[in-house]
Amino acid sequence: MTCAWRWAAGLAAGLALYIGLPYLLVQRGGLGVIQRGDPRGRQVALTFDDGPDPESTPAVLDALRAAGVRASFFILPQRARRHPLLLQRLLDEGHEVLPHAHRHQHAWTLLPWAAFRDPLLATRDVSRLTGTGVRFQRPPHGAYTLATLLGQRAAGVTGVHWTVEARDWAADATPESVRAEVRRQVQPGGVIVLHDAGPGARTTPAALPAILRDLHDRDFEVVQLRDLRGARPGTLRDVWANLRGR
Repeated sequence: MTCAWRWAAGLAAGLALYIGLPYLLVQRGGLGVIQRGDPRGRQVALTFDDGPDPESTPAVLDALRAAGVRASFFILPQRARRHPLLLQRLLDEGHEVLPHAHRHQHAWTLLPWAAFRDPLLATRDVSRLTGTGVRFQRPPHGAYTLATLLGQRAAGVTGVHWTVEARDWAADATPESVRAEVRRQVQPGGVIVLHDAGPGARTTPAALPAILRDLHDRDFEVVQLRDLRGARPGTLRDVWANLRGR
């Protein structure tokens, strides 16, 4: 084997360990992350990413308040600093405020040191902004590397994934398509991911009242992550079930 081939083989093995295994085991398989609660109940957790945004988050909060629902918001600390009154409204209305990212960038595009530091910085900043401890973190796009996992461990947080992705961020998404995706995918114990800022904010605020009505009509109890009964980090047995498409 030539030096070039050895170098290429080493690079491939390194990428498989650094990105491939986390993608397969964590992002696809749910190992070590919160992905669902007790499937024998009627609870679902409702989560939002990328905010707060004064153009779209207030409409989301209005819909939640009208329905008497509290949700979990994975926020970007720099946005929260720019809009302190909106952050305060999230807290005053009893929503769970959690870290999303220090830099909203896909983990695969970050250098390892940056990917490691991002959960640490985001967790520190959100804890300072809210004055409370932080248990969970969701990285942008739900993407992981080995450095991301080590950073979450160093920050003392557990990653959160989802079982329902309504694709509110897609270029062809409409409020009707987002509502239909939630209705099609939701199951007892599920975790729903929507967006109150960014591309998803084009559709989610308009779709949310109907989504909440659908969940109520199907006797789902909509809760925050911290109230989702039976939620726990996934095990190797869960990985096998997820990869088989349970």
